[in-house]
Amino acid sequence: MRGVMHLKGNLMPIILAIFAVFILVVSCSAIVFPSEVLLFARDAMIGSFIWWAASARIFLAILLWFSAAASRTPKTFKVLAVLTVMGAVFLVLMGFERMLELIDWFVTWPQWGVRLLSTLGVAFGLFLLWSIFSKRSDA
Repeated sequence: MRGVMHLKGNLMPIILAIFAVFILVVSCSAIVFPSEVLLFARDAMIGSFIWWAASARIFLAILLWFSAAASRTPKTFKVLAVLTVMGAVFLVLMGFERMLELIDWFVTWPQWGVRLLSTLGVAFGLFLLWSIFSKRSDA
């Protein structure tokens, strides 16, 4: 059992860091290619994309929750985990049609607006990496 806890303690932050890099790549792609990313998101809505997106959020919430103790900001990670689960539930409740409407609304935005919004994803990914890899003052 101790080996499993040790593995979980080391592995979860690493997986979260990989997820954070993925968030950074997607967000940077949306900054560089805003129209293409929105059109890709719209095309991806066909099929079970909402379930994949909700599953990714649940996975992120699990990573945040179990990486909290190893992070520089454990309370923030736990709050983000709860908010991420709420986002997953909201996404599923929102449904396919409303999600398409939301994406279509974003497509009408000026590209600078989409780029500006995408910087939030960059900031989130950088925050996760900073919180995982920076030294805690009490450690």
